[in-house]
Amino acid sequence: MTVDANTPTPGRSRLLYPAFIVSLALNLLFIGGIGAAVWHHSQMQGRHEGGLLSFARELPKDRQDAFREQVSAAREALKSQREEVRAAWLETNALLTTEPFDRDKFLAALTKLREVDARYKTGLSGKFADIAASFSPEERKLLQTWRAKRKARFLKRHDDKSSNSDK
Repeated sequence: MTVDANTPTPGRSRLLYPAFIVSLALNLLFIGGIGAAVWHHSQMQGRHEGGLLSFARELPKDRQDAFREQVSAAREALKSQREEVRAAWLETNALLTTEPFDRDKFLAALTKLREVDARYKTGLSGKFADIAASFSPEERKLLQTWRAKRKARFLKRHDDKSSNSDK
């Protein structure tokens, strides 16, 4: 008894495999098109501006570049302090897994982190005050409105769901 290995199995079309290949090609083409559109859209957006730099869009066109330069200069001036905060945080976090755990050493690291962070935030506040002082009264009103919309996390209530459901 011999078996012919090249005969198609009953019920399968010869076009099934080419159809799978065409389907895969169309799927890859579709995914590639979406990826290209997303990439193109992100390139058209221009600079990604987060934090205070995003406020530049609220200012008149002639003031936007000067504001961006002020913020960039302030960030550059505080870069070393920010790195100090990062290093202190990493050092403190690493102490959590050292054995045996030394509570006093960990507490000292937390204290150092708090002090370094306080110096950084003080410098940040000073730079922000300098930038605000360079604004006209109208620009400060725009800044106040922008900040109110962006409300800091600590100003948001964590129990809003429970207080709204009681009403």
